[in-house]
Amino acid sequence: MTFKEGLLKARGQLTFIVALAISTGIIIYLETLDTEERIQSRVATEVARQRNAPASIPPALDTAVRRNLQRSEEAYAADPGAAVNRAALLVALSSAVQIGILAPQDGLSRVERVLTDMERRKGEANPLLDAALGAAAIAFPSLQERIANLDTARS
Repeated sequence: MTFKEGLLKARGQLTFIVALAISTGIIIYLETLDTEERIQSRVATEVARQRNAPASIPPALDTAVRRNLQRSEEAYAADPGAAVNRAALLVALSSAVQIGILAPQDGLSRVERVLTDMERRKGEANPLLDAALGAAAIAFPSLQERIANLDTARS
């Protein structure tokens, strides 16, 4: 039997070995992709996007929130020292971000300015302001610790 005849007789076994080598290579390649991590990342991104996506908002509510935001900004600009004006602005900004009128970053920067003003006025206790801080903490999770510190400093 010649070498060529031996290869012809062993072609089934050789095909199996080549297929095994190729499939092993594909498995190793897929393992290096970290597909589970990618899937988890995509799922987390989609959940965050859906959380920030506004639901179907009736036009009347949209108009009311926009009007309240404008009024509260005007009142705060006229008298930033009044606790009711700060509370109104915090609630209006939180509502506007939650229904998609304001971009989260825009609302965040505006709320941070109000919090900075409140941090300068420590010791001011007002139930309306406390409720507004709670609404802001829900709408802006990155500020929760700062709001909690502000609340404990006022107690």
